[in-house]
Amino acid sequence: MLALVYSIHDYDQVAGSSAPPVQILIDGLGMGTAKVLLLIVIGAMLFCGLANLTSNTRQIFAFSRDGAMPGSRWWHTVSPRTRTPVKAVWLAVGCSLALVLPGWWSHTAFTAIVSVNVVGLFLAYAVPIFLRLRLGDEFRAGPWNLGRWSRPVGILAVTWILLSSVLFMLPQASPITVDSFNYAPIALAVVLVVATVWWFATARRRFQGPVSYGRPDEVAAMDLV
Repeated sequence: MLALVYSIHDYDQVAGSSAPPVQILIDGLGMGTAKVLLLIVIGAMLFCGLANLTSNTRQIFAFSRDGAMPGSRWWHTVSPRTRTPVKAVWLAVGCSLALVLPGWWSHTAFTAIVSVNVVGLFLAYAVPIFLRLRLGDEFRAGPWNLGRWSRPVGILAVTWILLSSVLFMLPQASPITVDSFNYAPIALAVVLVVATVWWFATARRRFQGPVSYGRPDEVAAMDLV
């Protein structure tokens, strides 16, 4: 990010561009080199998307297995042919497609989706760190830990996450209009409200924590289909 900022040649031209990072690359490296770098970026985004899809699928499977998802019995099943949670994969694909479709017609919607994705990911990191700080000396550290640096690093991490989350939820243009407003806070609030209602309505009575199938060696010997 700093490298891009320091590479700006004409601020007004970059500010008026529909894709400022692309304009910076073109101004600094030329059209040909910029296209090559953008192809690399597109490839990286593709592989990153596949990694996120895989991670999302595993989370859907795990939460469904533990009874924490709507329709858990359906989503946690494993295909006997591929030995993968195919239904969970298609759920992740369907939700991703539903989220990205509005971006085809509205840049504002796309910006909100991207922003809330980043903010949601950051806050997901902040919650366990904050809970660890809240426990203090009662927290039982694992084999690898930061020792006496755990608390200051945790405080710094939570502070940075809160600060960066606020920045990602700020409007990206001035004056603020219906089109330039950043709807990430609203989208995040909707997600939190739905999750909270779902938790108190039904999930807290069904979800009792991760399901244990036994010791690691016993699980490895199982044929969980």
